[in-house]
Order: sequence, then C-alpha cells, then structure tokens
Amino acid sequence: MLNVGDTVPDFELPLAFADGKKEKVQFKTLLGKGPVVIAFYPLAFTGVCTTENCQLRDAQAHLDHLQATVVGFSADTPHSNAAFAHANRMWHGLYSDANHEVLDKIWQTMTVGGVARRAKRGWMVVDPHGKVAAKWVSEDPAVWSGLEPIQKALEPFHTHKH
Repeated sequence: MLNVGDTVPDFELPLAFADGKKEKVQFKTLLGKGPVVIAFYPLAFTGVCTTENCQLRDAQAHLDHLQATVVGFSADTPHSNAAFAHANRMWHGLYSDANHEVLDKIWQTMTVGGVARRAKRGWMVVDPHGKVAAKWVSEDPAVWSGLEPIQKALEPFHTHKH
C-alpha cells in the first residue's frame, strides 16, 4: 500500500476504453504532462462504482483545465471494464488487474459482494514525477468521496495561464 510521498512503481496493465480498445499501457507514459488521478473501484457495473466513474466522466472539462489525466483501476477483466466504460460513455481509460499483479502492491483490497481481493474504493493523485501527492481510501465500498477532495488535491498542480 502506497502512502503520500511514495513513488508509484511503474507497471504495465491493460487499459480498457469505451470504444472497446484494450491495450497494455505503461503507467510511466501517463506521467510528465500533469498530475494523474487513479480512481480505484471494487466492481464494475455496481451502483457506487458507476457513480464514481460517471462523476469523473462528467467533470472531464474541469479535470482537463486542471491538467489532470484520469484513469480508473479495478481487478475486473479488460473485457468487463471496456463494457463498463462503453455502457457509461466514459472518456477515461480503466486499468484492469484481474491477476492482482499490481493492485496488491499499491492499494488496499477487501471482500466485496462475496468476491475477495477487490480494490477498496478510493483515489490517488500522483504528481508528474510519479510520487503520491494525495489519496483517500474508503473502508466502506458504498462510500465515495465525491469530486471535491480530488479537485482540492489537484489545485497545487494547476498553473494559471493568462
């Protein structure tokens, strides 16, 4: 489990998109342009997971303004995440770690709906150099922080252009 100040280890996992594309993407390729928001969710197609990802979808313009790259992260399969993204018209990619190659190293897991080792709901803001700048983890899979704490965590990275 990573904490604020820790460096996120580079990894390569399938990133699934609403158009059905599922390709392996190295995490380090997302760095350098601005902060990265990793939104962890336990199970695709469940109520709060849908709310979490749809709030991120609906905030695309504001998150773009804050120069943030957003990715989801779950232990669902790439096929399931692509279908989830398609069904909810998500613009951001969803990392799939069905084999727990990375999840167990960077985030907490729990049993949800009788399924073991699911990502606890939460998020991590990673700075452009790969260090964890902020994070939030829910002990209750039914509780989502909403966008406001993510936006506050992104504010220090926003450069005003006039």
